Amino acid sequence: MDMDSLTIDQLMVFTAAVDQGSFSGAARALNRAQSAITYSIQKLEDQIGTPLFDRNDYRPTLTTPGKALLPRARRILADVNEFRGQAKAMVRGLEAEVRLGLSELVPIAQLAPHLKAFRARFPTVALRIVRQSFGMSEMLIEGTLDIGLLVDLELPSVLDRTHHSAINLIAVAAPDHALARAVGSITSDMLREELQIVLTDPRQGSTSPDYGIAALDSWRVTDLATKHTLLREGLGWGSMPEPLVSADIAAGRLVVLPVERWDGSDHLPRFDIVAAHYRQRPPGPAGTELLAALGQGVLQPT
Repeated sequence: MDMDSLTIDQLMVFTAAVDQGSFSGAARALNRAQSAITYSIQKLEDQIGTPLFDRNDYRPTLTTPGKALLPRARRILADVNEFRGQAKAMVRGLEAEVRLGLSELVPIAQLAPHLKAFRARFPTVALRIVRQSFGMSEMLIEGTLDIGLLVDLELPSVLDRTHHSAINLIAVAAPDHALARAVGSITSDMLREELQIVLTDPRQGSTSPDYGIAALDSWRVTDLATKHTLLREGLGWGSMPEPLVSADIAAGRLVVLPVERWDGSDHLPRFDIVAAHYRQRPPGPAGTELLAALGQGVLQPT
């Protein structure tokens, strides 16, 4: 029994005979002589050491081993077809992988329709998602990311970008926090006296500018998940993207603080989220379509 000499063609003939209901039908479907079909199946049976078809009836029917092996044969052929398709697509320039950077300010659930459509449109393209708050513009320029969905705040001019959405920040605290129990609007003086949890760039030292700092005393964290947890545990107050805390507010785990003034405004900042890429290194076909979908439309599965 020589299993090493099995061929894809033999598996194709095997499945064709099953699908067409006869060796003659397989011969017509594959445009071959019936003798060639019969020989191919006999050779396959000799190699695996067991009959695949019972030939005692008018039409050949699958044996028990044939029934067991048929799904695996179909799977092998499907994998081979996918391999061929991916190889051809790569020759045409389709990426093997797209590296997508996502700001922590963007709710991942909001992107699910885009990502599902991407999967349906490009099933052979892997997607690598990098989730963080800082440094993505540098990663786009360095080439460690292909496209990014990030805050449009002091981005380098070498990045091409299109608008995706806008994120409102709101001030929140746990329900047992002193600010949450206060009556009326929260003044700047009240904010100044309570510990503020601040998201900060880990690459910046203690001399980095203090944007959005309203309190005299603050704790600095480098990721949004830690800030979120500290706020829910009542260790301070802070600003958060509204979509990321809406469930906590509805469940009473966090309370919106009615801040009277914020840096001269009557509301906290609203940030634009953009889909961006490095101008001198445009993404390939799959990345380009995903970029367009994130920026202004929706991928349509084919």
